[in-house]
Amino acid sequence: MKEFTINNYLEDIRKKIPAYDLMFEIIFNSLLKIETDTLQIKNILAIGGQSFEAKNLSEIYSNSKITIVEPSEIMLNIVKNECKDLKNLEYICDKFENYKNDKNFQLCLCLLVLQFVEEPKNFLEKIYNSLSKNGLLIISIFSNRQLAYWKEFALSRGAKKEQVEKTFNNQSEIMNVLSPDYIENLLKEIGFLKIEKICEILSVDMWLVKK
Repeated sequence: MKEFTINNYLEDIRKKIPAYDLMFEIIFNSLLKIETDTLQIKNILAIGGQSFEAKNLSEIYSNSKITIVEPSEIMLNIVKNECKDLKNLEYICDKFENYKNDKNFQLCLCLLVLQFVEEPKNFLEKIYNSLSKNGLLIISIFSNRQLAYWKEFALSRGAKKEQVEKTFNNQSEIMNVLSPDYIENLLKEIGFLKIEKICEILSVDMWLVKK
């Protein structure tokens, strides 16, 4: 996975994922306001959370503790620098797989993280075990549906099969190729009670999940 720097991260991610800003718009201006009672949310887990995410969570849940787990020290320092005035943030520089805690979280955000995880099922099981009863998970992935569409499109327009295969193999070396059906089946298998597809925007799929 590419190491992002302070100067190019937001520009980089927006170029690669056109639905990036719209995903946050839906979460913070609609979804959380409808689905959560701010007074009932005491602990929030943001896996790979960025500064925009942290600021909005802190504004909505001003009396909640927000734990950000991020394996990259560079990325975590970006959040620290941009959120230095916020007092309800806790920073953990580690992989979520290694994170040990005794908290029960009422809300977890895991946005465009799962495709970089070695064992998605174990990762989701750990999220499940970290949530309190009736806890909510908002999860999004970079879906393989658009990748499959562009592969077929390129081949139908005369692209060489060898080059197309090479391009898509390179993609799988950078991150997992995940299908929405695969993710929904994993969530059901783990035991989540409510799995609601919120949106499918270009290459991004997002769900609201309840324990």
